[in-house]
Amino acid sequence: MVPTEPDDVVAFGPFRLHGEHRRLFCGAEEVQLGGRAMEMLVTLARKKGELVYKEELYNAAWPGIFVHEANLKVTIASLRRALREYTPTEDYIRTFVGRGYRLTDQVITGEIPKIADLPVVANTRFPELATVIGRDAEIAELRARIAANRLTTIVGPGGIGKTTVAVATVQLLEDEEGDLITFIDFSRVAGEEFVIPSVAAALGISSGSQDRLDAISSILARRKTLLLLDTCEHVLNAVAHLCDVILVNTSDVRIVATSRQALRAKREEVFWLAPLEVPPPDHIYTPEQVLRYSAPQLLVERASEKGKYNMEDGDASAVAKICRLLDGSPLAIELISSRLGSRSAADVLKELDDRFATLVGPDQEGPLRQQTLLATMQWSYALLTKSEASVLRATSIFMGTFDMDEVVSIVVHSGLDPTVVFDAIAGLRAKSMLSVEQMSGGMRYRLLDSTRAFAGNLLEAAGELTAVSRAHARLVLDIFARANADQARLSTRQWHIAYASRADDLRRAIGWALFLRADPLLGMQLVASGLPLWHELSLSEEARRNCEQALAEFDRLGCDDRALKLKLLVGLAAVSSYISADAEKAIETFETAIQLSRKIRDTYAECQALGALARYRLLPGNQTEVRKILKELKRVATRSNNRSAQWEHEILLTELEIIHCQYPPAIARMERLSREVRGFSDGTASRFDLDPKIRSETTLGALQWLGSVRPGTGLNTVKICAQEALEAHHGWTLVSCYTHGALFILSECQEWTLAIHYAERLKDTIYRNGMPTWIPVANCYAEALYVLSGARLDPDGPMSAFDELRTGLRQLGRHAYYALLIRALYAIGHMNEAVRILDYLFDIGPQRSMVPELLRLRAVKERSVGRDEEAEVTLRQSLQAAEENGAWAWRIRGATDLAALLRDQTRIDAARSVLEPVYGQFMDGFDTPDLQKARNLLTELQNFGRIWSS
Repeated sequence: MVPTEPDDVVAFGPFRLHGEHRRLFCGAEEVQLGGRAMEMLVTLARKKGELVYKEELYNAAWPGIFVHEANLKVTIASLRRALREYTPTEDYIRTFVGRGYRLTDQVITGEIPKIADLPVVANTRFPELATVIGRDAEIAELRARIAANRLTTIVGPGGIGKTTVAVATVQLLEDEEGDLITFIDFSRVAGEEFVIPSVAAALGISSGSQDRLDAISSILARRKTLLLLDTCEHVLNAVAHLCDVILVNTSDVRIVATSRQALRAKREEVFWLAPLEVPPPDHIYTPEQVLRYSAPQLLVERASEKGKYNMEDGDASAVAKICRLLDGSPLAIELISSRLGSRSAADVLKELDDRFATLVGPDQEGPLRQQTLLATMQWSYALLTKSEASVLRATSIFMGTFDMDEVVSIVVHSGLDPTVVFDAIAGLRAKSMLSVEQMSGGMRYRLLDSTRAFAGNLLEAAGELTAVSRAHARLVLDIFARANADQARLSTRQWHIAYASRADDLRRAIGWALFLRADPLLGMQLVASGLPLWHELSLSEEARRNCEQALAEFDRLGCDDRALKLKLLVGLAAVSSYISADAEKAIETFETAIQLSRKIRDTYAECQALGALARYRLLPGNQTEVRKILKELKRVATRSNNRSAQWEHEILLTELEIIHCQYPPAIARMERLSREVRGFSDGTASRFDLDPKIRSETTLGALQWLGSVRPGTGLNTVKICAQEALEAHHGWTLVSCYTHGALFILSECQEWTLAIHYAERLKDTIYRNGMPTWIPVANCYAEALYVLSGARLDPDGPMSAFDELRTGLRQLGRHAYYALLIRALYAIGHMNEAVRILDYLFDIGPQRSMVPELLRLRAVKERSVGRDEEAEVTLRQSLQAAEENGAWAWRIRGATDLAALLRDQTRIDAARSVLEPVYGQFMDGFDTPDLQKARNLLTELQNFGRIWSS
């Protein structure tokens, strides 16, 4: 099928593929694909809607090279994974088993995805694999082992290819079975105490979560997923314990680990990975004969890729001997392969023989194959030029990928000219010491894990660690200065793609400069410049810890940079408004930030600090001086033309109006604000607080349901916002949306399936973003919804949730949460437990907005024990309070319950006079449960009236 789009552009779903330029976009954002994945996508796009046979895809990705089908499937899996980062629940590539694949727009959209069908984390990146050679049998056997066992450990010596086999196998599983894979690399973990934090980070759980192992188990317990734990040999005990806990607390999680030793964990199945096959000695080989073995296949393939090597008849026996000397180690073969481009196989063999005789002698410790790999790396290092060796050592400082300019910036201590650095990178790449990844914007490089560890030891031994660490920290500072400037220029996803992967390098730089006190001032600057990233990732506790340490160093050193101190204070204030359990300390932070911002006349910082203080003051149990603070925020925001702060003022003023049940002006305000916010681009408002569009429209939807005669409009608005909050990938926004409107309305409207889905996502987000103080709220919704939906019938869950809420922070104690628990307990007949919660609320004084509903719930109890006269009085009080508050949702409920009581007393006219005027005011939402119940009762009353009159 010929593309109909101009300029060779093929569209599918939200994607646009520019085939000629090999660039893929989702909207305005470029999607990063590896080279082979891009070639396959271009080939599929040329025949969009038609079957593309496997042979065509082989020719596109591996022209002129025979590869096993597993390579094709792994590449397709990688392509699917990249697309699903943008459309997690959709699949545009269809598989025709045994034949090929098809690119299509016809996505089958089903019901709401179950929590088990959702990715654990969106952006798990596998290491990019070269063509996998000689491992077909091992991959097939490993797939069978993984299918039969929940914990499989791939064991073998260093450089044997454990990671390659593991990644290739699990990506096949992902492609064929739809497993959700999370890759966790332990090679950079310094000790066993960092194992659980590393897994938490890979799953998106904040480093500040109080019990990260519990959070890990909670997130994984509701999903079918596969964890790939790579390079575990130096942290065996911690990984074994982690695996034991996960397997006990989950049912659909499988684990694959790679290690030089078995974990010795419970339920562990060990898969021993052998070296590649080598030709036996004492034979004279032809090229055809030697290439029957996998080790020579790999050596010749890699040599031909790098230097166009072709094996001649005279080379065959030497190639066989090289592979035997290297013990069939894939990594050693990779390192040696570049030498065949410039000299004969016989010459390379002689060099190896001479070098190994020196490096691997009878006194060397360790297994022979590990000695062989170390000797190979030392030999490869010895063959580097001086500049290549210097660059290799320096690049071991990077935690992730890096580009050429970044390398130049960290080797300044060596005095190398940039052109020399460029040549050194090219040399290292040609000698297999660096791997390259093609990304949008150019090539990026990374060190293989074994090479990074080897080079890192050399960096420290050469006495260069301090100089390179300082250069690296300054580079990171420059990167995040650029990130701050890009906030208004890039969309949320573009910014995230550009800078989220830098988190590990930022942590390393802050750790060296600030926490090790190697350069405290630089460390403070790094913390300040990195705040947008922690906010974007919603890592509240990490931001708090960094800011507090930086401020302590600021005072210790007696710094006088007030602008820097203000950034740190504002950063601390921003997170304190959501997670601080120490009200006195939080308010002191806010007020100090406000005072300093006024001294140096930084109106932007002043608005941030005022907004944080107002948000904190608006939380239940802490509502003092709010109007004064909001008035000051409006003044500063208007004077400085700070649109984000003006929107913040409007939202916070609306929250104050809601507290006082002033629903009509609150609705009018949110309608105006929603229209205004929708008119601006993504970059206009700060993304590093709550998303203003989702926040304002969630508030509007809740108000429309509770305080207007358009509950259907409110419910629809909230449904849209709940999904948008999920897609925004911003933890604070999701927590705010779900706890302050979405789950409340969905629960009240009996949208059980949707509400449970979002309640589970809420709990995951709270764990991931280190907000443990919000767990009681998530548990409240989850336990109540399980009961109300019929999934559970015992009172233990709701009562446990009640105790958590009651003993948690007062600031989180919205009485709507308690009302939901009461309704759940009523639903399963546990009236006494429900009344215990109800009495507690009336003892402490119910919040005004909930008085009508709590009175109605009291009347339910009174009726259950036959006290109808008391119930009638209580219901009339409920109706009066609802009318005074302007709470239409509570009015229709109270009127319906009162009319039902009067009907049961055969007071039909009185019942109709109570219900008809209220029901008649509503303009939509007639399919919501409350209005359906009211309409059914009115129909019954009308029928009673006709029977009575006849």
